[in-house]
Amino acid sequence: MRRNETILRRLLAIAAVSILATQVAGAQTWPARPVTIEVAFPPSTTTDLAARTVAQDLTRVLGQPVIVENRTGGGGVIASTAVPKAPPDGYKFQVTTIGPGVLRPLIDSQVGYDPVADFTPIALLGDAPTVIVVAPQRGFTSVRDIVAYAKQNPGKLTIGHPGVGTMGHLVGLLFASEAGIQVNFISYNGSPPIIADLLGGHIDVGTIAYGAAIGAAKTLAVTNDEPVSFLRGVPTMKDAGLPNVTGATWSALYGPAGLPAGIVAKLSGAIATFLAKPETQQQFDKVGFHALGGPPERLRSRMTEDRAKWSKVITAAKISVDP
Repeated sequence: MRRNETILRRLLAIAAVSILATQVAGAQTWPARPVTIEVAFPPSTTTDLAARTVAQDLTRVLGQPVIVENRTGGGGVIASTAVPKAPPDGYKFQVTTIGPGVLRPLIDSQVGYDPVADFTPIALLGDAPTVIVVAPQRGFTSVRDIVAYAKQNPGKLTIGHPGVGTMGHLVGLLFASEAGIQVNFISYNGSPPIIADLLGGHIDVGTIAYGAAIGAAKTLAVTNDEPVSFLRGVPTMKDAGLPNVTGATWSALYGPAGLPAGIVAKLSGAIATFLAKPETQQQFDKVGFHALGGPPERLRSRMTEDRAKWSKVITAAKISVDP
């Protein structure tokens, strides 16, 4: 019996070494043809621009074209249901955000994919900070002004957000909860109409991802943990006395589940090197995107932390798109 067990252990060890050798050899020869990255959002969005910038550098590093295709629809859900069906051979990837990657599955039990089991995390590209914005004519000069007004006028403060279950919505809910204020939330289809209604005097506050849409609106605070380099002088919510009100819309690169470790390491290493360059960070700063990078573990940790944090907010607010 012991002899049979010894033989079995040896055979399993040989098999494991063989699999590892095959993966290493595959990573060394990969890629042998063009690689496709599907972006879950439309062209010219911050996520799309980040993906195309990274793809351009990967084309140089890998020696094969890295092609970016936009597969939009369902707030990123369509791309997220398609990529897991691709073979894990290193030729199809996805760039998506915290929305499809963490938030949507928390409010939609029929979303059609498992954000953990169906994907291989590769690299955290960066994030776009959520900001608290107001119209200049409204008279608010700080977040404390907003809180003071809301407490003096319970239920009158209106906050516009870019859709149910979005980061802007969740940050707004967390803001109201932490500040202890009663708020009327108004859902919009994206950020531009929020800015239009702010400037038109129809709502008081907006909680949106920083970007070109802000225009003439006044940014009172950023919800990142630390000040953002491209928003000099804009305080954090911690500075406003609300340290727990944090949240940003991050973008990341994923592959199908079962992607060989060698390919993951090759990609994440190349991306981390590119994102660490000062010229890359400056390029991203211009479009309001904070470059991050790092190993796959950093992305996994971010997903785990955000899932734990926002599931509490979602449960408390009873947010769901289920019928």
